Amino acid sequence: MSELDAFELRYDAFGRCAVRVGGGARVLERHVEPAPPAAPWSLEARCGIAAGWLLAVRAPDDPEEARVLLEREVQRRTALAHERRLAELSASQGELLERLTHRLRTDVTTLQAVVDGALLGAFGAAEQAEIGAQVAATAAEAQRRLTAAREVMGVLAPAAPRDPEPIAATLRAELEGAGREATVTVHAEEEPFTFLPGPGWAACARRLAADERLAAFTVTADEHGWRVAADGTLTHAAQLVVAAGGFADTELVLPAAAPAF
Repeated sequence: MSELDAFELRYDAFGRCAVRVGGGARVLERHVEPAPPAAPWSLEARCGIAAGWLLAVRAPDDPEEARVLLEREVQRRTALAHERRLAELSASQGELLERLTHRLRTDVTTLQAVVDGALLGAFGAAEQAEIGAQVAATAAEAQRRLTAAREVMGVLAPAAPRDPEPIAATLRAELEGAGREATVTVHAEEEPFTFLPGPGWAACARRLAADERLAAFTVTADEHGWRVAADGTLTHAAQLVVAAGGFADTELVLPAAAPAF
């Protein structure tokens, strides 16, 4: 990257916006700018849908050399992002299907046993109310898991596009709606936005808000977009983020979006 130190380097794996990822110069202040970024001088290179930009306050002595460096860097970043995304998506989908089929198999077995017992008259009047409550709880939990799976499917095959969503404001609204007093802190001089198709970031935020173990969230800049961390694990929202093209380890990395206005 030393060859690029005279420039500001921006990149986005989806080509939707220009995320600051490196370079020695700082031509534009915001971490995320609309594409193409409005710089005094710039070059653009693409690799599939991915796009990268070199920005500078003036044209370099050798623009062609700069173009070659940019093209190589965009290809390198795209290959690495594609490899990581495939690995995380495969693992996430496998975990989702395993949990869904395992738990639903248990639910079906339980419900079948209850039906068989009821048909054989195995339950007395004193047991019927308790069994009815257990069946209702089992059915409600099965519906919750199916809804969660449908949300992931909605991200993978969105029925309709969504607008960029403010990360912190949406999370705060979902926390308030859940009656939570958790804090959301943004370490940036701009309002972070993300783009997740289908159910969107709002669905992820609802999952996070439903986890009462999470009391504090932070949002920081990341070379892939925006990083969301918390004082606990974020696995409940990880599947949606990964399906949308983001990343998830102990934290969530959301694809960036330029503001909708």
